[in-house]
Amino acid sequence: MQAAKITSNNTASQPVSARAIPARRFYRLDNWLSETDANFLLKKKALWEAKYGHYEAAIQLFNRLISFEPNTAQHYVNRGLVHTWQRQWDKALSDYDRAIKIDNTLDKAYSNWANLYAKKQDWAEAISNYDEAIDLNPLNTCARLNQASAFREMGNYEEALTCLDIALFFCPGSAAIYAERGRTYHVQGDWNCAIADYKTALELTETHSTKTSDLKVARRVKHWMDSLH
Repeated sequence: MQAAKITSNNTASQPVSARAIPARRFYRLDNWLSETDANFLLKKKALWEAKYGHYEAAIQLFNRLISFEPNTAQHYVNRGLVHTWQRQWDKALSDYDRAIKIDNTLDKAYSNWANLYAKKQDWAEAISNYDEAIDLNPLNTCARLNQASAFREMGNYEEALTCLDIALFFCPGSAAIYAERGRTYHVQGDWNCAIADYKTALELTETHSTKTSDLKVARRVKHWMDSLH
């Protein structure tokens, strides 16, 4: 499909990239949408602002969204995550608590709550909340991965390895899980198993070499492998 073109009497036709359209123009779409669609777009705006580090703008948009949909738990989870990135712990905890009161089956609320405690290095509280998230959603491999990291930080390597083994059962092609299991073996002192997992992680990242997440895993693994020598 060809890019759209703008023509005038004085200039030749020039292609216009979608990226060149100012973001503010998308905000004008609200007036043309149903309430449901407008709120969906508002959520997308907020997530976009958060993704690019515009935290205050994201918070303002989530505040607006919550004023329209005060009983949607996921909005509080998302705003709480932004507060966490801002290191505003109390506000983040308040949002996660509110989300759980609205929907106590939302595993992401417990998982993000646990991540917050992990950032504060309160490993016991982090592990407890990861347990809640995993109980609600056994397929939440991110919670299992992060719980393993918390166990490792506490020096409980066997529990960490158990978490990672289960995570690999559900997600056998995850470079990140192999990397973290390798790291656990590494700090435990089992270098042979560590190297084996590191190599598997690197092989998996090579099959998805354009994915940003896998590139980060590869850099991290190479750094850990260098420290073995």
